[in-house]
Amino acid sequence: MPSGGATDARCRPLALAALEKMKGLARDFNDVTNRGGLVIETSKQGLRALRAAKWIGALLAFCLTASACQGTVTQETGSAAGGPKEPLHIVKAEAVGASKVEVTFSGKLASFDPKDISLVGAAGTWSELDPKLTRFLTVRQTSTRADADNRTVAVFDIEQQLNADATLPRPEVKDPRKIALLTAKYYTGSEAADRKRADNLLTWQTAEGGWDKALEERSRQPWSSGPKSTWHSKSGGDLGTIDNDGTTNELLFLSLMYKETQEAKYKESVRKGVDFLLNMQYPSGGWPQVYPARGNYSDDVTFNDNAMMHVVEVLQFIGQSQYPFDTDVIDAERKSRIQKSLDRATEYILKSQIRAGDVLTAWCAQHDPVTYEPRKGRDYEHPSISGSESAAIVKYLMSIPNPPEAVRKSIDAALQWFEAARVKDTKWEKTAGGNNFVPAANSSVWYRFYEIGTNKGMFSGRDGVIKYSVMEIEDERRNGYAWGGTWPLPLLNVAKSTGYYENRVYARVVAENSKDAGGQTLRMGELKVVGKPDTTK
Repeated sequence: MPSGGATDARCRPLALAALEKMKGLARDFNDVTNRGGLVIETSKQGLRALRAAKWIGALLAFCLTASACQGTVTQETGSAAGGPKEPLHIVKAEAVGASKVEVTFSGKLASFDPKDISLVGAAGTWSELDPKLTRFLTVRQTSTRADADNRTVAVFDIEQQLNADATLPRPEVKDPRKIALLTAKYYTGSEAADRKRADNLLTWQTAEGGWDKALEERSRQPWSSGPKSTWHSKSGGDLGTIDNDGTTNELLFLSLMYKETQEAKYKESVRKGVDFLLNMQYPSGGWPQVYPARGNYSDDVTFNDNAMMHVVEVLQFIGQSQYPFDTDVIDAERKSRIQKSLDRATEYILKSQIRAGDVLTAWCAQHDPVTYEPRKGRDYEHPSISGSESAAIVKYLMSIPNPPEAVRKSIDAALQWFEAARVKDTKWEKTAGGNNFVPAANSSVWYRFYEIGTNKGMFSGRDGVIKYSVMEIEDERRNGYAWGGTWPLPLLNVAKSTGYYENRVYARVVAENSKDAGGQTLRMGELKVVGKPDTTK
């Protein structure tokens, strides 16, 4: 603890007693903070001043004659007096112009080194869940000023031009071989082969406008007769599906073919497919696995295998006219319907989030389209909380611009549940005896299904009997189903660091040369997203 000379320890308790009676007034002094207690060092001279004066005068004398007292008032940040002060940190980072970023620190800096701060943009797409902070901004000039609270503000003039929402423009990559969300290998680069595939897919489209799943092999030839789908309604009609990226794959590929050929038949097919998705959606906002109705669990709202969330992502692409939908393939009326559809989808997601008592958790793989309750899927998929499908739902919610309070609460609750459901020092892997959960230091895993209310892992074979150990179910199901995984891990890592990052800019602390009068430095590695100034204050 700093001292200006020999300090009389007997002064300490008396000074503390004086200040204990003056806590209320002490809070009014900016240089005295009551967080965990006050520690005072003073000399005999200072003690005599405290004894001789009345309480208010004594406190004022102490504050105004700190140098005479040969002591300091310090904030206690550790368990012991004299612990290190909290490092300086970035309070906010704001784009105050297209080429100007202001970074405000938590205190006044005695010296500032501009090289301590790097301005960097995210190169990764949200679908990757990897921000890739590699788009370094070029700083032309740096200056500093003090704000109304006497905090240092660093002003960076940059070469790049930011968008009105403080994001960094990104050149759109239009590579037909790397279309986001397209998982089927339809495109070859050969015009003749791609036209043939597209024409074949037109013949496999159902009357309602959808497609079956897993059409890569079948669509090498045009449909001629017989069923177009492997799933059928009770009356025997063909069903379109969103399972395993069915229908969305075809929409993406045919939109690409329309962009490359401008042939109206592809545009007409895409519009019919979009109508299929919009008509398929329940009024409550969820999507079933198939359409028309199949008459079983497929008619429930299907988060399973991320079916509904993949549809939502594709509709976002379409609504935003992202490649390959950056043509007139979708008209304005349909785009308006798509936005309303996405709004209803978000509403359904919020209403279906499972409560365990008073605790908001996450989601089941299937939900009732009317009551929002978790529902059973196949015999081994019981009403439960999903460690897998819930991750894709939260990923979507985090992508919503300027999310309302209800969405923020939903995200926070789900992230907290992910942490509570984390199985530490364990991983799911193939062993000599088959798939199992095995000890693994510093690893984490999540169960596919959790019992609502207890967070116990749930496992079941084809007999439908719930077990609490995966080793108690038959080998066929144990080894043929993903009972464990790290699905939420990338999402949790991003939530703790950058948050939603696509095209965002960050101020990052990369060195510790800047200091305040007490020698405190900035927090190495700290990230703060660059936003717009709050004009409501």
